Amino acid sequence: MKYTVIIFMLFMVGCEGCEEKKPLQNVEISPESAGINVSFSRLDNDLFTADFSQPEIASQQLYRKYGGFYCNFIENDLRLAACTSDSVGKMLLPFISNKDIIETRDEINKLYTDEKLEKFNQELTDALRKWKHYFPDSLVPGIIYYQSAWNSNIHATDSVIGISLDTYLGSNNKITRQLSPEYFPNYMKENMDEKYLVTDAVKGWVAWKSRNHYNRKDLLSEMIFYGKLMYISEALIPDTPDSLLMSWSSEQLLWAESHERTVWKTVANEKVMFQSKGFEINKWFADGPFTGAEGVPQESPPQLGVWLGWNIVRQYMEKNPATPLSALLADNDYQKILSAYSPRR
Repeated sequence: MKYTVIIFMLFMVGCEGCEEKKPLQNVEISPESAGINVSFSRLDNDLFTADFSQPEIASQQLYRKYGGFYCNFIENDLRLAACTSDSVGKMLLPFISNKDIIETRDEINKLYTDEKLEKFNQELTDALRKWKHYFPDSLVPGIIYYQSAWNSNIHATDSVIGISLDTYLGSNNKITRQLSPEYFPNYMKENMDEKYLVTDAVKGWVAWKSRNHYNRKDLLSEMIFYGKLMYISEALIPDTPDSLLMSWSSEQLLWAESHERTVWKTVANEKVMFQSKGFEINKWFADGPFTGAEGVPQESPPQLGVWLGWNIVRQYMEKNPATPLSALLADNDYQKILSAYSPRR
């Protein structure tokens, strides 16, 4: 499942034809943060190369190495049994010998070469060094690549970011094309692309670490919460285009930018902004082919509520640049944050 969210305009200035850097691109991280290392491991490789002639021992070895993450994989992704059960090893045999799973693993190995994963590893390391800079008291997670059988794309815990490579094979890959459109409609398959791997991992981590600050009251509080998540994610990967952070195409971003004022007029209606019914609020944040809220055309991209929240928080931070990200996350004075906002177009 996606932990998704939104954008800030790239604008050209007359500095000899160059593009002005966004504020978060100018931040220099501390030397202590710049020196940290991040661990990377491959549960998928370890699983498929384990000696299952003694399945109970094989499962125990995987549990010892991956701990709680292995339990989540066994119990929540594959839904087999308690991860410490003596029967788990035998129950894994049908999974690792399944024709579709083996074919998917072959496609993963073709696409995700050591060289390509090293590139992603460096990007994720850079992002987590920034995390340590902004949140120095927080643990830096390790990264585990695995194969979830399409049950999740990103799974974060307090110490790990799990990335399921089978959900990033690309919309045109034969495996992705074969996935049932009932469970994986086209808009979901379009997001199953390697270009979103790092952004999804970062957003998933930020969402997990921020979960205790979630306190839905109405549409405004929801927008600002997700706007904070997007702003923090942007701080970790500041060179990433806004469209990638939103899991949008460049055309979808252009639509949002050119209709910001119109969409804001819809949201600013008192009956909409302070709407407290979860069903109605979710329409502004749900993934899909478009934003399904009343008054928003189907030409729109999905999750416009996240995008507006991001813009609100960005403008607030432009006017309050000394505010630490931890303080921003904890600040629930939604009206104060909103007061800094004015739609740009």
